[in-house]
Amino acid sequence: MPSTSEKSFGQRYTKAQELVEYLNTLSGYSPGIAEIEAPEIKTFLESVDAANSDAASKLSDLQTTREQWLNMFQAADGLITRAAQIRDYIASIHPQNKKALDYKKVQKYVQNLRGIRLSKKPVNPDGSAGKTSSTSEVSYGSMLRTGKDILEVIKTVPGYSPTNTNLTVANFTAFLTSIDTQNSAVAQKLENYDNSVEARGDLYKELGGRITKVKLAVAAQYGKSSNEYKDMVKY
Repeated sequence: MPSTSEKSFGQRYTKAQELVEYLNTLSGYSPGIAEIEAPEIKTFLESVDAANSDAASKLSDLQTTREQWLNMFQAADGLITRAAQIRDYIASIHPQNKKALDYKKVQKYVQNLRGIRLSKKPVNPDGSAGKTSSTSEVSYGSMLRTGKDILEVIKTVPGYSPTNTNLTVANFTAFLTSIDTQNSAVAQKLENYDNSVEARGDLYKELGGRITKVKLAVAAQYGKSSNEYKDMVKY
């Protein structure tokens, strides 16, 4: 579902299109400034439309990458599950079982992982992605650090050789590296989206300026009490 800001951009674009259509019906409309002639505004709106599409595409990419990232933590074979399996395996091979120090260490880490709240949603109130790190990004980073703490524990556990290959030192190391890689991917997607939003914002700022000039031009040419002006101001 589009965010509030996305809807707002779409509404402003539609209003601008309607303004162009209205200007084409005005007999004798001649502002004397090329950039606020109806054909010029129409051409400019093509750039605005392209910017809208680009921002929507970049946001979709970001959301997809975040979803994949979330799964690396919460899926059936994600970090939380693997950490719990590592904990249980340590208990199974240690003479002290659940009283073993290494078991207790990993158990604490598992509790930490389960206590961290994750969200795939961006943090801005309008539902769009923000420029700064969201609460979820901070949480992901905390979970990754916890995963690396668990890795340091299993490196020193005597006889640590699980049959579940997801839990071996080598594969758990590779898994954490893949999370790091996904972290970089999210950061890049976020930067791409931010840049697209900034570029679009510049175009909408210019569009707002042009519309203001159009209203002034119509007021000057037809008068503020004219039907031409009164019908035009709603755009």
